[in-house]
Amino acid sequence: MADYKDIKRGIAGAIILGIFVLTFFILKEIIIPIIFGLLFAYIFNPVYKKILTRVKRKTLSALILLFGLIILIAIPIIYMVPILVNQLFEIYVLLQNFNFGEYINNFVQSNISSTLAINLDNIIGKLFSTSLDQFKILVKNFPSLLLQFAVFFFTFYFATRDANELREYISTLSPFSDATEAKILKEFRGITNAIVFGQVFIGIVQGLAVGACLFFLGVSNALTLTFIACIVSMIPILGSWIVWLPVSIFLLINGQTFDGVFLLLYGALFVSTIDNLLRPYILSKQTNLPIVLSVIGTIGGLYFFGITGLLLGPLTLAYVLIIIEFYRQGKLKDLFNK
Repeated sequence: MADYKDIKRGIAGAIILGIFVLTFFILKEIIIPIIFGLLFAYIFNPVYKKILTRVKRKTLSALILLFGLIILIAIPIIYMVPILVNQLFEIYVLLQNFNFGEYINNFVQSNISSTLAINLDNIIGKLFSTSLDQFKILVKNFPSLLLQFAVFFFTFYFATRDANELREYISTLSPFSDATEAKILKEFRGITNAIVFGQVFIGIVQGLAVGACLFFLGVSNALTLTFIACIVSMIPILGSWIVWLPVSIFLLINGQTFDGVFLLLYGALFVSTIDNLLRPYILSKQTNLPIVLSVIGTIGGLYFFGITGLLLGPLTLAYVLIIIEFYRQGKLKDLFNK
């Protein structure tokens, strides 16, 4: 009889394991849009609450927010992507025709300048060929991308509308005691705000600030340069200077002295200080993310997730370290005693 019960348990366990494995393969290709749907629902939750106070209906409030988000995402994609592609090729042609050796030779010895010029040409060539390959992959996988957007919006809608129910359901699954769970959630909220608003949002604001100046000065391919500035501003240690400093130098070399000096001062005195100006107001007393953790998480996230790793990499690493720190402090000793 005992052997028969063991066999039944083994079969039941195998079936349960098989179901979870099958579920993993079903969700594997759409797990990223699901995660971003949940994350955006968290980010836009304050907006949803404000809409709800006026509309008084959860479903309608969530739909209003959903359509607003769709418009916010669709407009840049429809109108800006073609422009970005054209400007990207224009920048590539411009850099290919730019004589790096001639200008580098003014500062260093001729044999070194030629080597630097060749290396710069190779780096730029690889950078743009990689970007072109990624664009080809994007076009090829466009139907799959549409499905992922559909999953993202679907998740966002239900996670926004049923946020309270979802929170309560997750709480019933938590193995932690109420006190430990509250502390962990508080740390999770703090580190999420630090990364989403302190790293990503402020980075986008800095990139847009650079772009505003580029458009004001009439710099060619300003849209693409603004996009690049937003991306690099979200990466720790790098920053928007990677765009405004070379463009300033390029303007000075081309004899546009006022534009070059203005952009240089604007970037150094204003754009570089946006972080210090906005962070206290946005994050208040929220958890600050250590720069080392942010750098490692961002680089690792870019390798594993691609461009979405700018956000998911630091978040994942930060969450793991929070759990480790709670364990080190002995705050998980009440595990399963809920």
